[in-house]
Amino acid sequence: RVGHKRTFLYLEQLILKHGAHRGCLSIETFRDGMDFYFPDKGKAARFVSFLENVVPIKVKSSKKLIGTDDKSNVANYKYTNLVEICPLCKDDLLYLPSKMARNLGNISRLALVKNITNRIHLIDPLTGQTAQMSPEAFWREPIRPVITAARSKFVRYMVLGKDAVMVQQNASKKAATRRNKSKLALLTVAKEDDLGINDVQIEEHSHVGYLMKAGDVAVGYDLTDVQFVDDDAEDARAAGKFPDAVILRKLYGGVAAQDADAAKQRLFKLQRLDADAVEAAKARKAKKDKEDDDMDEEDFLREIEADKEMRLNMNLYKTEIALKKEKDIAQNDDNMSDEDDDDQQVKLDELLDGLVLDDHSDKEMNEGGGHVNEDLAFGGLGGNFLEEGDKAAKDGISYTGRGDAQNIKDKDAAMPVDSFSKQFLGKDFKFL
Repeated sequence: RVGHKRTFLYLEQLILKHGAHRGCLSIETFRDGMDFYFPDKGKAARFVSFLENVVPIKVKSSKKLIGTDDKSNVANYKYTNLVEICPLCKDDLLYLPSKMARNLGNISRLALVKNITNRIHLIDPLTGQTAQMSPEAFWREPIRPVITAARSKFVRYMVLGKDAVMVQQNASKKAATRRNKSKLALLTVAKEDDLGINDVQIEEHSHVGYLMKAGDVAVGYDLTDVQFVDDDAEDARAAGKFPDAVILRKLYGGVAAQDADAAKQRLFKLQRLDADAVEAAKARKAKKDKEDDDMDEEDFLREIEADKEMRLNMNLYKTEIALKKEKDIAQNDDNMSDEDDDDQQVKLDELLDGLVLDDHSDKEMNEGGGHVNEDLAFGGLGGNFLEEGDKAAKDGISYTGRGDAQNIKDKDAAMPVDSFSKQFLGKDFKFL
């Protein structure tokens, strides 16, 4: 359990994309978890199997006797599966134990969590070297991040320039791939809060340096004045083994400009599970949980904006801003191509149509006036409605109401007759 819900939000999108929640009776969500209720043990086991394939988990199972019939020797049990998800999250900063770092290809002990799948993907922010940690290795020796990815820990940096980097090959380390080598760059950055106050500039290598250009805004960790939770990390920083800053990702759109309506300018939106929220008993705590959930959701959307690989595992839908932008591009003959090589920015061709979250049809139905059939009104169908029997009268068909239809006897009920049988109706036949 962690103090944020971004891992749960990512898991929620995976569940929606693969339809893993089908057959679920109800879903309840609370601050540090979710409850899924299934009608039988098999569907619950299939859901747990899905979770094992998408995120590192640890499962504990139990059963409780809820009823028994001694005469027929039948007992009813309630089965409970407690699933604990790996507490690590994307962009968490780790300081690995020396033995574990050697087992992971001799990667640097200071590593970032690149993303979370059924394995934990790590990356060295200074060299681009990657490694994968199995769930078994993590649960055998759980790691606590020295800095947990949270908005309170992020520092905004202004990019002043970048230079190419030539990485020296170390024979004892696992070589970085050509793709990761091309992403390295030496960035010259400065804190946004220091601009106009002092001339302090920081030069550090970054694994996302290829995305940056002068004038961009990025977020990262300031390792000079942050408080570490690990004593070994404090000793390494005192020995000068840590960089001054670690750049995490680039900011886009209104978030980079700190616009007040940055969320409304976003090109995409996400579908959410139909879950019942379990509110806290105290109103003050419930209000705080609501604010924390909104902040976690906004941080999760910012992560999606800067990670194309993460977006491939979920369905993103177009907002009205995206539809307007798509229309403007279609009207212009000169289709504006991207002027930079930013392959992480959200493109319009990644977004899907068809998610309607407004209530225009309901408004039109309410404003239409007149009597509406209750069954049709309950279904939420739009359009013009007719009284019961009006459609049949309009088409020249005799109509019997519901009450009269219930009083019809079997011998009076209509029976289908084909055209071949009509010639024999009303005739008497004698058989020898």
